[in-house]
Amino acid sequence: MAALLLAAGAAAGVAPARAAIAAGPGAAGRAAAVPVSGILNGVAAVSARDAWAVGTADPLGTLIGHWNGAAWRRVPSPAAKHGRLFAVAAVSTRDAWAVGTDLGRALIVHWNGAAWHRVRAPSPSGDTILQGVAAVSARDVWAVGTTGILHWNGSAWRQVRAPGGTGAGLTAVTATSARNAWAVGAVGILRWNGTAWTRVRHPGFARGSLYGVTATSAANAWAAGTSVARCPTVGCTLIVHWNGAGWKRVRSPNPPANPQGNWLFAVTAAAAPAGCAWAVGGTSVTEPDSGTLILRWNGTAWKRVRSPSPPGGVNLFGVAALCAGTAWAVGGTTSATPPRAVILRWNGTNWKRVL
Repeated sequence: MAALLLAAGAAAGVAPARAAIAAGPGAAGRAAAVPVSGILNGVAAVSARDAWAVGTADPLGTLIGHWNGAAWRRVPSPAAKHGRLFAVAAVSTRDAWAVGTDLGRALIVHWNGAAWHRVRAPSPSGDTILQGVAAVSARDVWAVGTTGILHWNGSAWRQVRAPGGTGAGLTAVTATSARNAWAVGAVGILRWNGTAWTRVRHPGFARGSLYGVTATSAANAWAAGTSVARCPTVGCTLIVHWNGAGWKRVRSPNPPANPQGNWLFAVTAAAAPAGCAWAVGGTSVTEPDSGTLILRWNGTAWKRVRSPSPPGGVNLFGVAALCAGTAWAVGGTTSATPPRAVILRWNGTNWKRVL
């Protein structure tokens, strides 16, 4: 597989040079290259010099990359042969989690500041795919997926009861404290109040689904996805907002004249400034290709922001923002063979492709 040197110059628009790059900081093992072939599904940022991206190498195997402020470097990861990772969350430079699936069983891996290790997780009968993870502290982490909700208490992962019939369709989770967490999916919206998960009423979006959720406080949360109700194409962007009292659908841009529609897969927000929120996904260009779609909340409305769209049908599946001039969006070329991982960086003015 080819390798790309992802240095700071590449983020500024300089064409990256082909070269092997070393394993991430503190990771044991020889130098490893970030594969071009694969899909990145999630990204998390601790600081401008510390970010993680996770996904699946082509054709199978976990893929984890680390940004150290100058370059993206591949880090050795568990389940490297058959695993797939879909989401990542970081508490600190020494504490991060990633979740996915490995041969039909739940896959949870943990970064301890030196290496990634697989952690035992409940995996009920049948295929288990964990699609979302959120970390409040070293003793308070949530994961959601096809078989329900899991919680880390600092020593072990445990299954947590979800309202009847809602746990199996969750795709994302976010948390701001031990008493405030949200989970979303095709089943709707669930909230953790410190004691139990309950289903929350939300704006009706028949024939729609939420794929991403983020919160900055008990009075501010966003969820994003796709709806086909009252949509002139196959799908339209869907964004809803929690103001502390209820959920309300917020108008979101939909690029016109796209036969296959538009969709959002992830959303992120920071506590300050108020206008720091991003949502990412894809927009139909020509069948079967798609292009990147990035929306930004400016404090009063969602607006589309111009973003690079490499050839090969690109979708963005993850986004993370520090809102101090730095944000990351990751995905891949889903109609290309083999698929190619994509990383975009916001420098405070423009989105630039770094992979």
